[in-house]
Amino acid sequence: MPATPARIGFILEEWRRSTATNAEVKSRHGTVARESADPIETFFDNPADAQAMAEQRLALLSPERRRFKADVRGLSEAISLAGPADNAPLARYVDEGRSADRDMLAAEIGFDFETQQATFIVWG
Repeated sequence: MPATPARIGFILEEWRRSTATNAEVKSRHGTVARESADPIETFFDNPADAQAMAEQRLALLSPERRRFKADVRGLSEAISLAGPADNAPLARYVDEGRSADRDMLAAEIGFDFETQQATFIVWG
């Protein structure tokens, strides 16, 4: 590849930025979103790859998602998560007070064997 002025300028840049934005997502989440001007370090050689990753992150974060904590008592009983073994574990979360009735990803599970209690953090 010839060392053209454009190529030299590209190579000398310390950071190359790729962003994907959506006004609806920005207005929905407001200041909850990452506001830092500091770049997230990645190791993409090609700006198109970095742009594709930015667009994938936007696609993941664009739908409205909610996060809940649910305490489950009585660990002597089995706790089951829906879904095939080769997929992410899902939990059906129903809470009429929060207008939630949907399958959600079991993002975190904590156990307290002394009190026979499990804590689920579900997201989706």
